Amino acid sequence: MHELTKANQNDQRRLTAVEFQTLAQVPAAVEWFANLDNPRIRRAYQNDLEDFCSFIGLASADEFRVVTRSHVLAWRAQLEHRGLAGATIRRKLAALASLFDHLLESNAIAGGNP
Repeated sequence: MHELTKANQNDQRRLTAVEFQTLAQVPAAVEWFANLDNPRIRRAYQNDLEDFCSFIGLASADEFRVVTRSHVLAWRAQLEHRGLAGATIRRKLAALASLFDHLLESNAIAGGNP
């Protein structure tokens, strides 16, 4: 910890209180998307999550805390019924699992990954 405070004493810019509060208020889902470097993956994951949200009727990221394993299983069954390729279904489920992992790590939701 001493190394961190020592580094900031060398005239390096620090966040203002307003900047700190602004960053603290960034939704966890937005943080997760920002960490996806590949634009193609970001676009695919966004479409996948929009598909999931549309299927179960979520209007905002805050509502993810009510999602259960049953919701995910029903979505997977619907994806299979639509005739999507196995690789596509696995990617969609991976996108959802990755987002839930991040939401859990950031304490945006409680419980477990459905």
